[in-house]
Amino acid sequence: MKTIASNCNVYSSSDLTSDLNQLLSKYAPEQVFLMTDEGSAKHCLPLLSGVEKISSQRTITIKQGDDFKNVDAAVEVWQFLSSHSATRKSVLVNLGGGMPCDLGGFCASTFKRGISFINIPTTILAQVDASLGGKTGMNLGGLKNEIGVFSIAEAVVINGEFLRSLDKENLLSGFAEMLKHALIFDASMLEPLMQLNFDAPNFSTLQNLICDSIRVKNHFVTEDPKEQGVRKALNFGHTFGHAFETFSMRHNEHPILHGKAVAFGMVCELLLSQIKTNLPQADAQRIASYINQLYGRMPFTRADYPELLELMTHDKKNDSRGINFTLLPKLGTISINNIGTNDEITAVLDAYLNL
Repeated sequence: MKTIASNCNVYSSSDLTSDLNQLLSKYAPEQVFLMTDEGSAKHCLPLLSGVEKISSQRTITIKQGDDFKNVDAAVEVWQFLSSHSATRKSVLVNLGGGMPCDLGGFCASTFKRGISFINIPTTILAQVDASLGGKTGMNLGGLKNEIGVFSIAEAVVINGEFLRSLDKENLLSGFAEMLKHALIFDASMLEPLMQLNFDAPNFSTLQNLICDSIRVKNHFVTEDPKEQGVRKALNFGHTFGHAFETFSMRHNEHPILHGKAVAFGMVCELLLSQIKTNLPQADAQRIASYINQLYGRMPFTRADYPELLELMTHDKKNDSRGINFTLLPKLGTISINNIGTNDEITAVLDAYLNL
């Protein structure tokens, strides 16, 4: 395995079976447990068939979806561990997207005051976003991640083969975060990303690019653990993006995925960067055109402006001065804590509709 982020124990694996056998070699077979969800059990668990100490008798499968990242699911995992004689010397392997890794990490960190856990994220979004930072948790009363602890996994194993189970929409949802990392940190990363063909992905190439993206996020997380300064760079695309995501939830039976909302948000914040931080028009238009071609367009009209503005006023990044944006003076360079006026935001929405 190759180390991607040593402070968070994130590794790139080219031989999954061999690497997991090595990671689990220090544990007795009866101390190795695995938690996954229904979708990952079907599509991803078969890739672990050659791992010696993973057994169906010590595997628990929970329901799929963020709605089930709750107390009931946590109790189910704790009871499974207890009834199968898990001890403080046990390890819990969490296989799946962000939900199983979050919940499994939380259950492991609290069972018998804490046992080891290994995360194997199986989506792009989980690999480039949730793999870092040691966040674990569950939802409570409709509030996301209301209960949780910070706890670093013994290992987070990145392998591109799991991504074969994803449809194009979910691949693109995670890819938006990779684009964002290039835009805020290193413009030279853009060209290899823009050359990817999501109709026929090269998963080995994609894994390498994911590793580069993880290093970018790790840079910002390490520099600013509590998001008081430079880590706000990671919010690029999210002020408009969160508004679009919530708007879609309100008005569509099948809301857009988070990453797609962020992609639409990045286009708007590229346009706002032209106004407020003098991003060259040619650069903004080139990236906006690429995103539009890949993701399509966010459906809204001028009649929706008041609702979108109202949603942006509730963004958690705001302060007493107004709606807060991370913007780009040039590709690969950030400017944090920019306040957008209603007139500027309206101008951007007009420009978006006219692209």
